[in-house]
Amino acid sequence: MLCKTDGVVLKQTKFGEGDLILTLFTKKMGKVQAVAKGVRRSRGKFTGSTQLFAYGEFVLFKGRDLYQVSQVDLKESFYQLREDITKLTYGAYILELTESIITEGQTNNRLFHSLLSCLSVLAKMEKAYETVVKAYELKLLSYSGYKPELDRCVYCGKAGESVIKFSSKEGGTICRSCFGQDIYAMRISSTTINVMKYLMNTDLEQIARLRVKSDIMEELNKILKHYISTHLEKSKFKSLQFLDTMKEIHNT
Repeated sequence: MLCKTDGVVLKQTKFGEGDLILTLFTKKMGKVQAVAKGVRRSRGKFTGSTQLFAYGEFVLFKGRDLYQVSQVDLKESFYQLREDITKLTYGAYILELTESIITEGQTNNRLFHSLLSCLSVLAKMEKAYETVVKAYELKLLSYSGYKPELDRCVYCGKAGESVIKFSSKEGGTICRSCFGQDIYAMRISSTTINVMKYLMNTDLEQIARLRVKSDIMEELNKILKHYISTHLEKSKFKSLQFLDTMKEIHNT
């Protein structure tokens, strides 16, 4: 059985002497693992179109256990992501995060197009990548069924409180009266809430021009890291660990 679908290469795993198993985010089938024959050899026919970030039209043949890549028409390599180590690391994190939430056989076209948009925007940027990455995190959560409630208390439904906290466990803000419901809930400012709403609902091209104050970004980072860890059940991303190491070296 042959299947033709647009897809993005999220992950590569060595297989045998010259092959790779690609983890693809496809438009028609969600997450798919497919063997690319001979790509680790110097002149493998799919070498350029099976690199990380590569976006193309894949023709896949269903084998006994895995799909096999029969043909690829490369549409975009996002080569500019490789021009800067920080940009490349954030790009790798976007792939790693996406791979951790999508499932085989389940399509998610809004997330698929958001991923392409994020890679495209990051590739063209020269600095201040973090705001776009935070926006993608929020869009990914929203499109995957984990959209945080930011307009009212998740316990009692009350809106308009000036002093509130954010509960990762319950998926949103809680009012002063309900603080005791989650002792691990974190303080969140009204400015951070407004920034989160903006990032969820605004085009990434426009977000790329936004500059968020460092204290708001710090609070946003803390909240989203805990929220992602709680709902994706994954707290360690190799790409972010590498980025943290680079920052430590730079600051010493």
